[in-house]
Amino acid sequence: MNANTYSGITLLSALVKVFGRIVKYETERRKAIAVIGFIAAFLILIIARLTNEVSFPLILNCFGQTSVQWMPFSYTQRRPLRAHYGYLNVKTQEPLQLECDLCAIISNSGQMTEQKVGFEIDQASCIWRMNNAPTKGYEDDVGKRTTIRVVSHTSVPLLLKNADYFFKETNSTIYVIWGPFRNMRKDGNGIVYNMLKKTVDSYPGARIYVTTEKRMSYCDEIFKKETGKDR
Repeated sequence: MNANTYSGITLLSALVKVFGRIVKYETERRKAIAVIGFIAAFLILIIARLTNEVSFPLILNCFGQTSVQWMPFSYTQRRPLRAHYGYLNVKTQEPLQLECDLCAIISNSGQMTEQKVGFEIDQASCIWRMNNAPTKGYEDDVGKRTTIRVVSHTSVPLLLKNADYFFKETNSTIYVIWGPFRNMRKDGNGIVYNMLKKTVDSYPGARIYVTTEKRMSYCDEIFKKETGKDR
Protein backbone atom coordinates (compact mmCIF):
# COMPACT_ATOMS: atom_id res chain seq x y z
CA MET A 1 0.00 0.00 0.00
CA ASN A 2 1.54 3.27 -1.11
CA ALA A 3 1.40 6.56 0.76
CA ASN A 4 -1.37 8.02 -1.39
CA THR A 5 -3.63 5.02 -0.88
CA TYR A 6 -3.02 5.06 2.88
CA SER A 7 -3.76 8.79 3.02
CA GLY A 8 -6.98 8.28 1.06
CA ILE A 9 -8.15 5.52 3.41
CA THR A 10 -7.29 7.64 6.44
CA LEU A 11 -9.20 10.61 5.03
CA LEU A 12 -12.21 8.43 4.17
CA SER A 13 -12.19 6.94 7.66
CA ALA A 14 -12.08 10.42 9.19
CA LEU A 15 -14.96 11.57 6.98
CA VAL A 16 -17.02 8.53 7.98
CA LYS A 17 -16.40 9.25 11.66
CA VAL A 18 -17.33 12.91 11.22
CA PHE A 19 -20.47 11.96 9.29
CA GLY A 20 -21.37 9.46 11.99
CA ARG A 21 -21.00 12.10 14.66
CA ILE A 22 -23.11 14.53 12.64
CA VAL A 23 -25.86 11.92 12.18
CA LYS A 24 -25.73 11.05 15.88
CA TYR A 25 -25.85 14.74 16.82
CA GLU A 26 -28.80 15.40 14.50
CA THR A 27 -30.65 12.36 15.86
CA GLU A 28 -30.10 13.45 19.45
CA ARG A 29 -31.01 17.02 18.59
CA ARG A 30 -34.27 15.91 16.98
CA LYS A 31 -35.07 13.77 20.01
CA ALA A 32 -34.37 16.72 22.29
CA ILE A 33 -36.57 19.00 20.17
CA ALA A 34 -39.35 16.41 20.21
CA VAL A 35 -39.14 16.07 24.01
CA ILE A 36 -39.08 19.84 24.52
CA GLY A 37 -42.01 20.24 22.13
CA PHE A 38 -44.02 17.61 24.01
CA ILE A 39 -43.27 19.27 27.37
CA ALA A 40 -44.19 22.70 26.00
CA ALA A 41 -47.48 21.41 24.58
CA PHE A 42 -48.29 19.71 27.89
CA LEU A 43 -47.57 22.90 29.85
CA ILE A 44 -49.70 24.95 27.47
CA LEU A 45 -52.63 22.59 28.01
CA ILE A 46 -52.19 22.74 31.80
CA ILE A 47 -51.96 26.55 31.79
CA ALA A 48 -55.00 26.81 29.54
CA ARG A 49 -56.99 24.57 31.85
CA LEU A 50 -55.95 26.48 34.96
CA THR A 51 -56.72 29.79 33.30
CA ASN A 52 -60.17 28.47 32.47
CA GLU A 53 -60.85 27.52 36.10
CA VAL A 54 -59.14 30.31 37.99
CA SER A 55 -59.31 34.04 37.53
CA PHE A 56 -56.48 36.32 38.52
CA PRO A 57 -58.24 39.60 39.37
CA LEU A 58 -55.17 41.40 40.74
CA ILE A 59 -53.07 40.68 37.65
CA LEU A 60 -55.92 41.24 35.21
CA ASN A 61 -56.95 44.52 36.80
CA CYS A 62 -53.42 45.82 36.21
CA PHE A 63 -54.05 45.41 32.50
CA GLY A 64 -57.56 46.79 32.68
CA GLN A 65 -59.00 43.45 31.59
CA THR A 66 -61.70 41.25 33.05
CA SER A 67 -60.98 37.63 33.83
CA VAL A 68 -63.38 36.36 31.18
CA GLN A 69 -61.65 38.19 28.33
CA TRP A 70 -58.45 36.36 29.20
CA MET A 71 -59.96 32.89 29.37
CA PRO A 72 -59.10 30.74 26.32
CA PHE A 73 -62.24 28.63 26.74
CA SER A 74 -65.76 29.72 27.47
CA TYR A 75 -67.78 28.40 30.39
CA THR A 76 -70.50 27.59 27.88
CA GLN A 77 -68.39 24.54 27.01
CA ARG A 78 -69.19 22.61 30.17
CA ARG A 79 -68.91 18.97 31.01
CA PRO A 80 -71.96 16.67 30.71
CA LEU A 81 -74.54 17.01 33.47
CA ARG A 82 -74.23 14.64 36.40
CA ALA A 83 -77.10 13.12 38.39
CA HIS A 84 -77.33 13.94 42.11
CA TYR A 85 -79.65 11.36 43.62
CA GLY A 86 -80.00 13.11 46.99
CA TYR A 87 -82.20 15.79 45.40
CA LEU A 88 -85.48 14.97 43.65
CA ASN A 89 -87.69 17.08 41.42
CA VAL A 90 -91.06 17.70 43.10
CA LYS A 91 -92.93 17.31 39.82
CA THR A 92 -91.09 14.44 38.09
CA GLN A 93 -89.27 12.78 41.03
CA GLU A 94 -86.14 12.71 38.86
CA PRO A 95 -82.71 13.47 40.38
CA LEU A 96 -81.06 16.83 40.01
CA GLN A 97 -78.87 17.06 36.90
CA LEU A 98 -76.02 19.50 37.37
CA GLU A 99 -72.32 19.93 36.66
CA CYS A 100 -70.28 22.93 37.81
CA ASP A 101 -66.71 23.95 36.98
CA LEU A 102 -66.29 27.17 38.94
CA CYS A 103 -68.85 28.07 41.62
CA ALA A 104 -69.68 31.42 43.18
CA ILE A 105 -71.42 31.04 46.56
CA ILE A 106 -73.01 34.35 47.51
CA SER A 107 -73.57 35.29 51.12
CA ASN A 108 -76.72 37.03 52.32
CA SER A 109 -74.55 39.40 54.33
CA GLY A 110 -74.90 43.16 54.01
CA GLN A 111 -71.13 43.20 53.53
CA MET A 112 -71.80 42.47 49.84
CA THR A 113 -73.22 45.96 49.32
CA GLU A 114 -70.98 48.42 47.49
CA GLN A 115 -68.51 45.66 46.61
CA LYS A 116 -69.16 46.02 42.87
CA VAL A 117 -68.31 42.40 42.10
CA GLY A 118 -71.53 41.53 40.29
CA PHE A 119 -69.89 41.20 36.89
CA GLU A 120 -67.20 38.85 38.24
CA ILE A 121 -69.82 36.74 40.02
CA ASP A 122 -71.88 36.36 36.86
CA GLN A 123 -68.92 34.75 35.04
CA ALA A 124 -68.97 31.62 37.25
CA SER A 125 -70.47 28.50 35.71
CA CYS A 126 -72.72 27.99 38.75
CA ILE A 127 -73.93 30.73 41.08
CA TRP A 128 -75.39 29.68 44.43
CA ARG A 129 -77.61 31.87 46.57
CA MET A 130 -79.49 31.24 49.79
CA ASN A 131 -83.16 31.60 50.70
CA ASN A 132 -84.78 34.73 49.26
CA ALA A 133 -81.65 36.90 49.06
CA PRO A 134 -82.45 39.61 46.48
CA THR A 135 -80.59 40.32 43.27
CA LYS A 136 -82.92 42.88 41.68
CA GLY A 137 -81.56 46.32 42.45
CA TYR A 138 -78.23 44.90 43.63
CA GLU A 139 -76.88 43.56 40.34
CA ASP A 140 -73.70 45.66 40.50
CA ASP A 141 -72.79 44.13 43.85
CA VAL A 142 -74.05 40.54 43.71
CA GLY A 143 -74.70 39.85 40.02
CA LYS A 144 -77.96 39.00 38.31
CA ARG A 145 -77.59 35.30 37.46
CA THR A 146 -78.69 32.57 39.84
CA THR A 147 -78.11 28.91 39.07
CA ILE A 148 -79.25 27.44 42.38
CA ARG A 149 -81.07 28.73 45.44
CA VAL A 150 -80.71 26.59 48.53
CA VAL A 151 -83.81 27.35 50.57
CA SER A 152 -84.66 26.45 54.14
CA HIS A 153 -88.14 25.09 54.80
CA THR A 154 -88.74 28.15 57.00
CA SER A 155 -88.03 30.50 54.05
CA VAL A 156 -90.44 28.88 51.59
CA PRO A 157 -93.32 31.21 52.65
CA LEU A 158 -91.04 34.19 51.88
CA LEU A 159 -90.55 32.91 48.33
CA LEU A 160 -94.28 32.38 47.90
CA LYS A 161 -94.97 36.01 48.82
CA ASN A 162 -93.20 36.94 45.58
CA ALA A 163 -93.92 33.75 43.65
CA ASP A 164 -94.21 35.39 40.22
CA TYR A 165 -90.67 36.72 40.49
CA PHE A 166 -89.02 33.59 41.86
CA PHE A 167 -90.88 30.95 39.86
CA LYS A 168 -91.95 32.76 36.69
CA GLU A 169 -89.54 35.56 35.86
CA THR A 170 -86.48 33.57 36.99
CA ASN A 171 -87.70 30.08 36.10
CA SER A 172 -84.24 29.02 34.92
CA THR A 173 -83.13 28.94 38.56
CA ILE A 174 -82.99 25.61 40.38
CA TYR A 175 -84.52 25.64 43.87
CA VAL A 176 -83.28 23.08 46.38
CA ILE A 177 -85.51 23.00 49.45
CA TRP A 178 -84.35 21.31 52.62
CA GLY A 179 -86.10 20.65 55.90
CA PRO A 180 -87.00 18.06 58.54
CA PHE A 181 -88.95 14.99 57.51
CA ARG A 182 -92.09 16.11 59.34
CA ASN A 183 -92.39 19.12 57.01
CA MET A 184 -91.13 17.43 53.84
CA ARG A 185 -92.99 14.12 53.94
CA LYS A 186 -94.89 13.19 50.79
CA ASP A 187 -97.91 11.43 52.30
CA GLY A 188 -100.01 14.58 52.43
CA ASN A 189 -98.92 15.52 55.94
CA GLY A 190 -95.79 17.47 55.00
CA ILE A 191 -96.79 21.12 55.29
CA VAL A 192 -93.88 22.52 53.28
CA TYR A 193 -93.95 19.74 50.69
CA ASN A 194 -97.65 20.43 50.11
CA MET A 195 -96.81 24.10 49.49
CA LEU A 196 -94.22 23.09 46.92
CA LYS A 197 -96.65 20.74 45.15
CA LYS A 198 -99.14 23.58 44.77
CA THR A 199 -96.37 25.84 43.51
CA VAL A 200 -95.31 23.50 40.69
CA ASP A 201 -98.98 23.12 39.75
CA SER A 202 -99.26 26.91 39.47
CA TYR A 203 -95.86 27.36 37.82
CA PRO A 204 -95.18 24.31 35.61
CA GLY A 205 -91.80 25.68 34.56
CA ALA A 206 -90.52 25.96 38.13
CA ARG A 207 -87.51 23.74 38.83
CA ILE A 208 -88.05 22.80 42.46
CA TYR A 209 -86.15 19.98 44.16
CA VAL A 210 -86.25 18.61 47.68
CA THR A 211 -83.63 16.70 49.62
CA THR A 212 -84.25 13.02 50.17
CA GLU A 213 -84.59 11.74 53.73
CA LYS A 214 -81.24 9.97 53.39
CA ARG A 215 -79.49 13.12 52.20
CA MET A 216 -81.06 15.17 54.97
CA SER A 217 -79.88 12.68 57.59
CA TYR A 218 -76.37 12.91 56.18
CA CYS A 219 -76.46 16.72 56.33
CA ASP A 220 -77.70 16.57 59.93
CA GLU A 221 -74.76 14.32 60.84
CA ILE A 222 -72.29 16.74 59.28
CA PHE A 223 -73.93 19.69 61.06
CA LYS A 224 -73.69 17.94 64.44
CA LYS A 225 -70.10 16.89 63.80
CA GLU A 226 -69.03 20.45 62.99
CA THR A 227 -71.08 22.32 65.60
CA GLY A 228 -71.68 19.75 68.33
CA LYS A 229 -75.39 20.55 68.18
CA ASP A 230 -78.48 18.82 66.84
CA ARG A 231 -80.28 20.76 64.17
